[in-house]
Amino acid sequence: MNLRPVKKYKAPTYPEKSVLLENPDLLKTVPIRWKGNIYIGAALTSILAFSLVGCSTSTDEGGSISKSQLNKVAVAPIFENGNGRGSFGCVSVAPPSFLSEEEAFDVIQAEAGKYNIVFERKALDLKGVEIPETKFYLGDGKAIDATRRGDLTLDGYDASKKIGFEFVSREDYEQWQKKQDIRSSVDDFDFLSTAKLLQQGTNGKNGDFNLGIFYNPMTPYEELRELGIEQYDYAEMELKTKELASAELREQVKGFLEWLKAQEII
Repeated sequence: MNLRPVKKYKAPTYPEKSVLLENPDLLKTVPIRWKGNIYIGAALTSILAFSLVGCSTSTDEGGSISKSQLNKVAVAPIFENGNGRGSFGCVSVAPPSFLSEEEAFDVIQAEAGKYNIVFERKALDLKGVEIPETKFYLGDGKAIDATRRGDLTLDGYDASKKIGFEFVSREDYEQWQKKQDIRSSVDDFDFLSTAKLLQQGTNGKNGDFNLGIFYNPMTPYEELRELGIEQYDYAEMELKTKELASAELREQVKGFLEWLKAQEII
């Protein structure tokens, strides 16, 4: 038997998909003997639904995109600058001051602005990410090690460049805390391990932007003592602490910007 390629196909005697899309009422026309058979009716409904809809995902704008085209959030590594850990209470091993979200925003924007990145505050929500469960009593140098699913409103986002950031602040730490049965006169803070968990919990989620996660450096008291600042000079301690913390946060941001440059994003 000689095999020869088919040069032309005959027009099918059944309606093609394009015809059905333009004339959906044709689907109502089935053989009379089929109309009373519920099994055939159910099978036809399923087959036609899959044929006409196809594999797509609806978007908020009313369009549809292929599941394979969904982009993911790319989260940069944590650029460690600052201990990120300390305590506040009757025996404080770190100075009793923190960078506020406003102070951190100013530091981050100042560095990002050098690359024409302009962040808008609270401009983007991430849905269904893993939020760290923080604790005020850690003990024995333990780190934050658990998460729960929740939503995250980014501290800053530049929509034109698709770049965002989240600063793990004292406010976040308090908001994300897990209730503990243990009571203590000292509150522990571990911003570094919290930031690492948040990095893991947001990386690869649905989205189309690049994210940097920073944390409160929590400058240790030992660094202040080396500068000759007395332990009970609280005003000087707070001033110098914020200067050192701002410098360490600035290094975190520089690391993120270098990462963006390496990815050819900026």
